[in-house]
Amino acid sequence: MKPASSPRRRDSAAQLLDAASRILAERSVVEITLSEVAAAAKLNSALVKYHFRNKEGLLLALARRDAGQALAQLQSLVAMQLPPEQKLRIHVLGIINTYARYPYLNRLLHELLGSQDEEVVRQLNAFFVKPLATAQGALLRQGVEAGVFREIAPMHFHLAVVGACDQFFYSAKSLQYAFGAPELSSGMREDYAEFVVEMALRALRKE
Repeated sequence: MKPASSPRRRDSAAQLLDAASRILAERSVVEITLSEVAAAAKLNSALVKYHFRNKEGLLLALARRDAGQALAQLQSLVAMQLPPEQKLRIHVLGIINTYARYPYLNRLLHELLGSQDEEVVRQLNAFFVKPLATAQGALLRQGVEAGVFREIAPMHFHLAVVGACDQFFYSAKSLQYAFGAPELSSGMREDYAEFVVEMALRALRKE
């Protein structure tokens, strides 16, 4: 009888993604080598190329995994029977919590969106950026239909809210120098999320 393949072999792709996630979480830049990932996962480096072909393929898969989880939660939020303002609050907190859970994710997304490989950019836009904008547009429409939000350009909302959340983490180092801010804590994240929510609601509420 042929022995069953080991869980280690079956889950090698997930182990490699976990290893890449751990490495990037400790760094302030998206710099990683395939040999580092293989060593951290205690797997043969050939498996990295087998599963992901190259470093950019590995990073794209990591973005798909991490951002995909957040996107699935947002799409579930759109379907919930909740007041539009509460949905907006949950959405903003969700973005900030996702960046806190994966501290490299915003840098990773910027890196991939600036890729010279058009296929990488196309895939990232297809599995994350476009669905994110679509879900946000649905939240805005629900608020308008409920009579609590005024009509605004979905692109403006996307840039303002995602950009505000992104910048909080992207500028973490400079905040220490400019404002004497300590390392980002859960309390700071919650305070900032509330600020972004209130800023967005002021722009959205009907006068």
